[in-house]
Amino acid sequence: MRVARLYRFPVKGFPAEEISVADVRTERGIIGDRVAAFTNGSLDVPDDSWHRYSAFTVLKNNTDLQKWQVALDLAEVPEGSSATVTMTSPTQESTTFRTDDRDSRAASADFLSARIPPQGDFPRALSVADQGMFDSQASGISIINPATVAAISKTAEGQAALAPDETELDPLRFRGNVLVEGLAPFEEFALIGKIVRLGGVRLAITQAIERCPATTVNPATTEVDVNVPRVLASACGHLHCGIYGRILESGLVSTGDQIEIEGEAPRELVKTARTPRFMTVLGSQQICNDIVEVSLRDDQGWIRQFDEPGTNLRVHLELVEPFWRTYTITDVSDDIVRVAVRTQGKGSRAVAGLAAGQSILASGPHGTMTADRVFGGTTALVTAGIGITPSLGLMRGAQLSGTDKIRLFHVDRDHRTACLWDRLQKRAESRAVPVESHHRDTASQGRPGHADLVDWLAGCDNVMVCGPADFTRAVLDASAEAGVPAVHQEIFASPHTGMSEAIAQCPPAEVTLENSGTSFLWEPQQGTLLEALEARGLRADSSCRGGSCGTCAVSLAAGSVIYPVEPAARITADEVLVCSAVPSGPISLGL
Repeated sequence: MRVARLYRFPVKGFPAEEISVADVRTERGIIGDRVAAFTNGSLDVPDDSWHRYSAFTVLKNNTDLQKWQVALDLAEVPEGSSATVTMTSPTQESTTFRTDDRDSRAASADFLSARIPPQGDFPRALSVADQGMFDSQASGISIINPATVAAISKTAEGQAALAPDETELDPLRFRGNVLVEGLAPFEEFALIGKIVRLGGVRLAITQAIERCPATTVNPATTEVDVNVPRVLASACGHLHCGIYGRILESGLVSTGDQIEIEGEAPRELVKTARTPRFMTVLGSQQICNDIVEVSLRDDQGWIRQFDEPGTNLRVHLELVEPFWRTYTITDVSDDIVRVAVRTQGKGSRAVAGLAAGQSILASGPHGTMTADRVFGGTTALVTAGIGITPSLGLMRGAQLSGTDKIRLFHVDRDHRTACLWDRLQKRAESRAVPVESHHRDTASQGRPGHADLVDWLAGCDNVMVCGPADFTRAVLDASAEAGVPAVHQEIFASPHTGMSEAIAQCPPAEVTLENSGTSFLWEPQQGTLLEALEARGLRADSSCRGGSCGTCAVSLAAGSVIYPVEPAARITADEVLVCSAVPSGPISLGL
């Protein structure tokens, strides 16, 4: 594992400059990196102080920035405290400023203001700060693994985001300081929580890096050509590419330097998150027919902080190309998480076949269909086949205050999921809430008809449904006829199906915009709710467009939605992430 290439970004949001040697300082990062940032006019930014990226003109909000050129000369002053920056516009007009010269910065800010549209009415300036204008106030170094980018490129080709004759995605899309070689795809996530040495520099690897729409810009052509966040969310099951390091010891790092792991980083420096990290397989056991329960140890110990009954775990594999599956969490004990895997399909067979001691990339817990949202009044859990696992997850340790009765309905053939049905009943019966249990063997009793389902659901306040698409649709229709106020639907989309194909299976539904009193008919070809709103000229705030950041959350005044690919962002029970959702029936949004 070694340093392959080095980059710095003299002005935040603008293009990179390649270097062969980096002077790296604690509390500062690479000297010459993000030495200045150009305000966007949305806020009055105090001079000579760090501020959040939202105050600045950045690539994800203005993709034309990639068409500029930036060159930097470090002044011959102690500690590299000053730099001369030349910025050249797409029309080859230039301006130059010194970071320690207010007058030259002001003149260059005027030059930029005349050529880059503002996002507000405040005076614009080139701001500097002692620690640099990084996204976080604590400066550091970002590391990108080109092998991971190459794997993502294969996925982009498969989703027609890249034409077959186009080259691979350029690692510069991800705006990293250090490109490494010698790692397998996604292996860099194993460095999270470690102290590493690059040449004379020591870093604590603190977190994975979530990608934003800036990655849609091709650094070579300067065109917006691939929706990288959507590719990551759909094909990889997460929005992360690259890792971030906090500088523990200053020094020089050069291309070709070896990268060595020195030990564990202090826990207080590592960001606890739901993001991808490696887990260790402790073992697996066949519990019935083709269902295997796999036990994993979260080596970072993050699972406990975010665990909620009803959430799920994503397992990320690198088979021929990035691949992932979602499994309901059936149990959590300390750092150990258990998932039930039905051994159908190459991904699930690969997970079920993992040997004790192997490592596997996983993320989570994820999911919005948690126990505190599903239970209340009379609650029915209606499942078919392996769809029983969300019920099992919901019942583990759930707080059932406000729940008067639980109805369990499960449909399978020849009792193939009997082991899980028995476990679910035991969990339900251990709760201080009346329970009704109904199992239907389709081999002897046939499938439940519409009248059966309506009878099952009559008088329910909440219904959770999970099963094959036709079964789920039948339960939704029956819930509507029975007058169930709240229906919760769990979908496990196939990652290789893709968002568009998953959405295509959903029926049309009316969407009402509560604040304006208008409505429209949503249809599958319109895409997500965000895309349908934008197509009608309606503005909804968004950023990652992959269900991770939560920026697009709006109030859900009535009805329920489906998430074809479960988002990672946490929202309240009365909100919906419009970038990732489609309606499951008539809905009303607080717009």
